[in-house]
Amino acid sequence: MKYNEHDNAYYLGNAGNPYVVLIKSTDTSIANCTINSKTKVICSWAFNDCSNLTSITIPDSVTTIGDSAFENCSNLESVYIPDSVTSIGSSAFYNCSALTTITIPDSVTTIGDSAFENCSNLESVYIPDSVTSIGSSAFFGCSALTSITIPDGVTTIGSSAFAGCSALESVTIGNGVMSIGSAAFANCSSLKSITIPDSVTTIGDAAFANCSLLTSVTIGNGVTSIGSLAFSGCSALTTITIPDSVVSIDSFAFRDCSSLEIVIIGNGVTSIGSSAFENCSALTSITIPDGVTSIGSSAFSGCSALTSITIPDGVTSIGSSAFSGCSALTSITIPDGVMSIGSEAFAYCSWLTSITIPDSVVSIDRSAFFGCSALESVIIGNGVTTIGSKAFQNCKSLESVTIGNGVMSIGSKAFSGCSALTSITIPDSVTSIGSSVFSYCGILTDIIFKGTTEQWAAIEKTSDWDYDTARYTIYCTDGEIGKG
Repeated sequence: MKYNEHDNAYYLGNAGNPYVVLIKSTDTSIANCTINSKTKVICSWAFNDCSNLTSITIPDSVTTIGDSAFENCSNLESVYIPDSVTSIGSSAFYNCSALTTITIPDSVTTIGDSAFENCSNLESVYIPDSVTSIGSSAFFGCSALTSITIPDGVTTIGSSAFAGCSALESVTIGNGVMSIGSAAFANCSSLKSITIPDSVTTIGDAAFANCSLLTSVTIGNGVTSIGSLAFSGCSALTTITIPDSVVSIDSFAFRDCSSLEIVIIGNGVTSIGSSAFENCSALTSITIPDGVTSIGSSAFSGCSALTSITIPDGVTSIGSSAFSGCSALTSITIPDGVMSIGSEAFAYCSWLTSITIPDSVVSIDRSAFFGCSALESVIIGNGVTTIGSKAFQNCKSLESVTIGNGVMSIGSKAFSGCSALTSITIPDSVTSIGSSVFSYCGILTDIIFKGTTEQWAAIEKTSDWDYDTARYTIYCTDGEIGKG
């Protein structure tokens, strides 16, 4: 194929216009190029790896800048994009690390994926009202960019669009934006405040993750979901109000927001995802609205300043480790609708003094209250059928336990290390007792069994169920059994 050549570039065209499409540069070592005034398309990869190119003049005839057209032009300092251009292709100016400013004309409607990614010296960008979408990673890693205004015409901010813009201090999101993509502003470590307009319905996963100076967030009334990791690692954030429009707070949404003191959750929320507020170590109180039915695993784990929490009647499950490590929590009321308490749900709540488990609960999972060293009394409702292994292990202050009449199995080490426990009452519904269930209960002397000696003998017990216990007596309805 024979190309037409003009000022350091090869072209294809027709008899009337031999310069319709600019195919590629004549050589990657060129320092400049003036594109022919009759050219309409700059082809994909046209100037890729032209690392000596310092300037380019694009004529008014050009309508399309193709994918990766100027990728890796690391010395390109200035580009004029004319009003004739309607689209800027993916990676069009990728890694143009010397580029300091860019004006996108009013004719452009889309900015392609990675269009200006890693333009590390880009300090200012003008985005016109004509633009409707900003592609994924469009300005990723533009570490010198300090401010951006997203016009009302934009409806979508792509994933990672401004991620890693570490100098970005000011962002204005237009009223037309409906979705903020995943990681759109992640690691914008200089960003201090953000207002999300009412037009936005979705905040994507990790959208503002690790914005470590972000102190103020206003979430618009149109948002229905807050994605996983959306604000995780925003360690300067002190308060957040989640509007009534939000239905779900996804997993890890506010994890490691270590300065977060006040959270107001709107009445529309029905689920709080796993680790949603994990390690929010400054959070002192939380009210969960009535619409919530499930609290995910580790949802409030590590909230070490949390002293009070209200769980509404609609909650049916408390996930594993949901409140583990909430070492300042002194009391908790589990509502009548809860059916399951997950493993380690309240583990290491070292100031929790009492707990009542309602009849609605069917199972207390493994290590649910492990290490609750201040816990003095426990009432287990009649609906519980299973007490998991290590459920109350190392509850060193536990003196009184009432086990409901529905319990069938008591897991291994369920009460191990309860060194203050002197007596326990076991219902005749129990059919199995695990290993070392009362080990290191040094002053446990009275085991009161509500059945006969024959029923006690019929219980399936491991050979070491009473390993390392005191000299106890089992009081059955028809006699006594001493430790063998």
